[in-house]
Amino acid sequence: MRTVIVIGAAAGDCVLSIARMPRRGEDIAARDHGWQIGGCAFNVLRALSRLQIPLVNGIRVGKGQWGEHVRHVLSELGVKPILTSDTQDNGWCFALTEPDGERTFISIPGCEEEWNRAELQALPLPTEGIIYASGYELGCQQGEALQEWLLHDCPTQTIVLDLGPRLAALPRDFIAQLPANRTILTVNRDEARFLCGDGDLIQLAVEYANHNGITLIVRLDSQGAWLCQPHKQPQFVPAYQVSVVDTIGAGDAHTAGVLAGLSHGLSLKECVDLGNHVAAIVVSQQGPAGAPTITEIQQSNLKKVMPETS
Repeated sequence: MRTVIVIGAAAGDCVLSIARMPRRGEDIAARDHGWQIGGCAFNVLRALSRLQIPLVNGIRVGKGQWGEHVRHVLSELGVKPILTSDTQDNGWCFALTEPDGERTFISIPGCEEEWNRAELQALPLPTEGIIYASGYELGCQQGEALQEWLLHDCPTQTIVLDLGPRLAALPRDFIAQLPANRTILTVNRDEARFLCGDGDLIQLAVEYANHNGITLIVRLDSQGAWLCQPHKQPQFVPAYQVSVVDTIGAGDAHTAGVLAGLSHGLSLKECVDLGNHVAAIVVSQQGPAGAPTITEIQQSNLKKVMPETS
């Protein structure tokens, strides 16, 4: 199997269920689901660990109460910290979930936004490795160091980026310089529109892939996903049918499934299908911690949602 290098954040999450988002100045009740460790990169790393994928841990661990929690959960996964901070704790956030599964975050940043190119250059990078990085860290204040590392110090690895809502903070020249034929961008529909423009979303994604030599995975939640590779016909990959509890960590789970498929040498369409499967299991549970094991995937018996035909 190919090794996956996971770059990004681990942070504290306080998950609260609310009937609706409050109006300004309003006081509403919430159900507290407790504190846990989340963060995009940690969600991905945890899912890959449960799927028994070989890993390099590029998550920074801070000094403080959250850093101790992060060390503890990494230890439970059998993963040792490589990048550490002696000056800052890990960040944390409130994750607010509404009845339809939509989530809203209020975040307090921490050491996960510290990036140093020399430190990143010291990470072990297998020649055939797969690098995952989150747009939250790429678009943070010190994200330029991470951008430079990806563009100039990773000459052979496959690069998989989940750009997320900080896509707008990324310089266009960074995205334009990403290496053709070994970069995969995974985006939801809003991010795809920002990247590709308004109009027929999949056709525009195909044109973007052709122009830049970059593969796009366009995630459409319960409507499945589209795989848009350069100079190939787009491929639709149906979703799996589940009752959604909340969508926290859904995109991370999907990306972890794609990465696991790449590690195993599956075709890209099979990788996206595995991403759909892992994400479906995660959203059927409360919070982002429900990443499945290989056995749980094999025993899930989920059915695919096939598109309607006229």
